[in-house]
Amino acid sequence: ALLIPDILNPFFAEMIRGIQDEATLLGYLPILYDSTEDIAREQQLLRMFANQPLRGIILGGSRLAVTDLLAFCRQTTLPLVLLNRTAHHPRVACILTDMEEGAWRAARHLIDLHHTRIAFLSGPYKSEQSQARRRGVERALAEVGLTLRPEWCPASSPNMDGGFQTMSALLALPIDERPTAVIAYNDLMALGVLHAIRAHHLRVPEDISVIGTDDIAIAAHANPPLTTISQPKYRMGRMAVQVLQRMIQGRPPPEEGYTLMETALVVRESTAPVNNGK
Repeated sequence: ALLIPDILNPFFAEMIRGIQDEATLLGYLPILYDSTEDIAREQQLLRMFANQPLRGIILGGSRLAVTDLLAFCRQTTLPLVLLNRTAHHPRVACILTDMEEGAWRAARHLIDLHHTRIAFLSGPYKSEQSQARRRGVERALAEVGLTLRPEWCPASSPNMDGGFQTMSALLALPIDERPTAVIAYNDLMALGVLHAIRAHHLRVPEDISVIGTDDIAIAAHANPPLTTISQPKYRMGRMAVQVLQRMIQGRPPPEEGYTLMETALVVRESTAPVNNGK
């Protein structure tokens, strides 16, 4: 079984392709479920999984607390692979991308462009990945004596509407209180940010620089093309099935249960040196 939080997010589509391709090679048929960013629905589906004739489970971007994930592990003997989440359990393997380092690299890119008023749109604030991204941004800012202002770190739904709404709120601030650069939790939010900036008759990157996360296919074709933190989505999906197969065969997960994959900053046209007139 494969459970993801949002089937409409292209990030998960690329991951699913990797899972599907590797599962086909190994003779498995993945069954896809979507929790629609609803924690209660995710809990309901996991309870259902515990009573189904499954070989294993892959959870992509689970929104559950670690305590809830561990409670589920105690209810089942099925091996579990978590993507971009962590949980210490002998039947759990965790495959993560180093998003703290990726967010640090993104913030350093903006700092090198002389931005000092940098916002981070945190998406689902309590999520493990959101906290990792925030730590990376804060670390980069601290290295040059800056801080992440609380009002420039709003939480919202991790989609285009969430990006549009949170950016619109930031643009309602007085001009000298607005950020000159924004790092979004994901590319969907960044696309909403681009829309909000245009709706306020401002330009990217001349007035505000924007960075997304994930490098989904449409990011390269945004207006302007989006600078973003790339994750190895397809490779992550294939690796998830390989690790799950290993666990189904009775072998322990590799690397003591944790595999960390690198990110890369893809620089496109949505970032530029700060406009000192703003």
